[in-house]
Amino acid sequence: MESRGADDRTEAAAASLAVSLTSHQNRARQRRKIWAVQGLIALALILGMQVLNAVAGNLVMPSPLSVLRQEIEMWADGTLLWALWQSLSVLGAGFGLAATSGVFVGILLGGFPFMGRVFAPFVMAMNSTPGAAFIPLIIVWFGLYTEAKIVLVWHAAVFPILISTAAGIANANRDLTEMAQSFGAGRRVLFWQVMVPDALPSILSGLRIGAAISTVGTVIAELTMAQSGLGGLMITAGNRFQMDRYFAVVIVLMALGTLISMGLRLAERRFARWRVALTEAR
Repeated sequence: MESRGADDRTEAAAASLAVSLTSHQNRARQRRKIWAVQGLIALALILGMQVLNAVAGNLVMPSPLSVLRQEIEMWADGTLLWALWQSLSVLGAGFGLAATSGVFVGILLGGFPFMGRVFAPFVMAMNSTPGAAFIPLIIVWFGLYTEAKIVLVWHAAVFPILISTAAGIANANRDLTEMAQSFGAGRRVLFWQVMVPDALPSILSGLRIGAAISTVGTVIAELTMAQSGLGGLMITAGNRFQMDRYFAVVIVLMALGTLISMGLRLAERRFARWRVALTEAR
């Protein structure tokens, strides 16, 4: 009987391993298909640029080769590196402030329902107002330079983070919360050991959205205030009709936004696995 039980367990383990390997192979095959389609789309875009350049000329659309040449030259002479550093300084400071304040206030509004209901109309009103409407006021209060740009980026990113955090905290698992309360857990324990871990997917989703908006806000700040960074390079190239230089900067911005989004998505997945492990441990 013991031998038969051991054989059954061995067969079950082998079957589970086979299913896992098959699932892994299917995911790998799916990824290769996605990469192939994405490569074809990128190739089609490059060919489209070349065709439009041949038909309409450099003023309408630069050739891919001229854009690549400008990209290499601007990296080689340090122009792009310095502009990227300026943009990242504003982006990092603005997004860091937005993430810190948005998560903190979101936890308060989500954890205290009365406070959340009181401030909800004001948060929604500020979130629904275009950030461009505050640019003249920000310029009057903070000037045209780095401080004003950081404030504009903060304003653009803070409300999606705040709203997503508050929603995640408010909708935390009721069963876990009630169980913790039945064991005498205080408000602090509920916040940091039950509600915040359960709300992590919502918090990280808000951070990812806020990071994407921060990139846009940084460029808008650099276009409308003292021209510097990648936005300053863009507007200078556009004013001089240097479209190859303009597209070279746009490509850097696209790559920057993609890398930030991918990094936060990876963090979201890592924390999701940690949350599952934490839930199972409970």
